[in-house]
Amino acid sequence: MPARIGNWNLLQQTESWGLVLSESQKDALRHYLEHLYLSNERLNLTRVPPEQAVGRHLLDSLCLLAVFTPPTGAHVLDIGSGAGLPGIPLAIARPDLRVALLDSHGKTVKFLQETCTLLGIHATIVQGRAEEWAHAPEAREQFDVVTARAVAKMPLLAELMTPFLKIGGVGLALKSAREVEEIQQAAPAAQTLGAALTLRTVAFETEQGDIQRAIALLSKEHPTPPRYPRTWAQMLRRPLGGKA
Repeated sequence: MPARIGNWNLLQQTESWGLVLSESQKDALRHYLEHLYLSNERLNLTRVPPEQAVGRHLLDSLCLLAVFTPPTGAHVLDIGSGAGLPGIPLAIARPDLRVALLDSHGKTVKFLQETCTLLGIHATIVQGRAEEWAHAPEAREQFDVVTARAVAKMPLLAELMTPFLKIGGVGLALKSAREVEEIQQAAPAAQTLGAALTLRTVAFETEQGDIQRAIALLSKEHPTPPRYPRTWAQMLRRPLGGKA
């Protein structure tokens, strides 16, 4: 069993975001973190110490709901889901959402499958690369919300996320407060892809003190041109709108 997991009282902050968690939801979040850290011993899923996990994993995922409230039953895609962040906490906090978790690595996909089975989460798990799956008919412009955390810099992330969004859908990219300029520089890329990019910030308390998160919102206004997303090599070589 991992060391004591975080400060659970910190979850009370979600109420100021309009999110009231039931005791069963808090239990599910606890079981998720326990399973994550037990699995971490063999899979290297996270470097965040367990005593910091409530703030740096759960609140850092749920803070997306402070800036955007998905409509009931929204189809949500979490790109590069990895350990399931932010997708699994969102699925627990909003069980009405239809969540898909996308990752390219077999070991993390297996972990996501095990976790969803263990917690009774009805999520779709997809193994694949975002820049490839975005061209599949069952994925392209099929999602109301697309999320991403610690995946890529914003010009690349805009190209990965936007093709999955329906017209009227919203992409939510978690960034640090130090990356505000990077987000702003990605606005031309978003426009090319059919979206408008705006910036929101949210502050919350963690086990290590207060932090502020920058969240990039991609609002899909027009269909994404068929050529996007390009291959990963092409995106790295010539990112839309500037430097990668």
